[in-house]
Amino acid sequence: MRTTRTLTRRAAVATSLAIAGTLCAVPGMAQASAPPTASVASSGHGLKWFQERHGLPRTGSVDRATARALQQASDAELRRTFRTVADLGPEELANARTVIGVGKGAQIPEQGLVIALMTAMQESKFVNYLTPVDHDSLGIFQQRPSTGWGTPEQITDVATSSKSFYGVAPFGNNPGLIQIDGWQTMPPGDVCQAVQVSAYPDRYAQWEQFARDLLAQEGPTVPPIP
Repeated sequence: MRTTRTLTRRAAVATSLAIAGTLCAVPGMAQASAPPTASVASSGHGLKWFQERHGLPRTGSVDRATARALQQASDAELRRTFRTVADLGPEELANARTVIGVGKGAQIPEQGLVIALMTAMQESKFVNYLTPVDHDSLGIFQQRPSTGWGTPEQITDVATSSKSFYGVAPFGNNPGLIQIDGWQTMPPGDVCQAVQVSAYPDRYAQWEQFARDLLAQEGPTVPPIP
């Protein structure tokens, strides 16, 4: 009786192993219920990964729908999306280069360029928002016409809004970077907040290394913008 039961159990195990082997041999069957999206974005494909997660075309560029989704995403998802500089879209990288060029043209020290890049990364991921997202906030720095940052046309011009952030624009009544006393020795995230006066002051610091990597990669080839 014991021998018969043992043989029966062995037969059942063999059958189970055969079924499992069949599932593994047929593409897609063993993971039929797995989601199509990868759990983590690979470097250089962050935007495409983000777009796939949100059911958007995987273009790797920021269109209106992608920009709206980015504004609504959590910090954790955004950090997974933008792991390296290669994860920025082409237009956004061009905007980042403009921020660097304006800073060079105004002879802003490297630390100031890092702070500007951190700020734009947190505020917009370098998307130049031409229509308001939060209240009347516009552009890559999400500056508000109603609080003295300039006209909508000035704010949505990347070079002009960068000058406003650095504090070298010939208009506006808000203190920019160089008007913040002691900014050179302050934690970079605190300087971002001192200029922006955000409701979320602790969110800038998470982009410091990204900004430093971005400046190291793009800075040497960006000419000054007067």
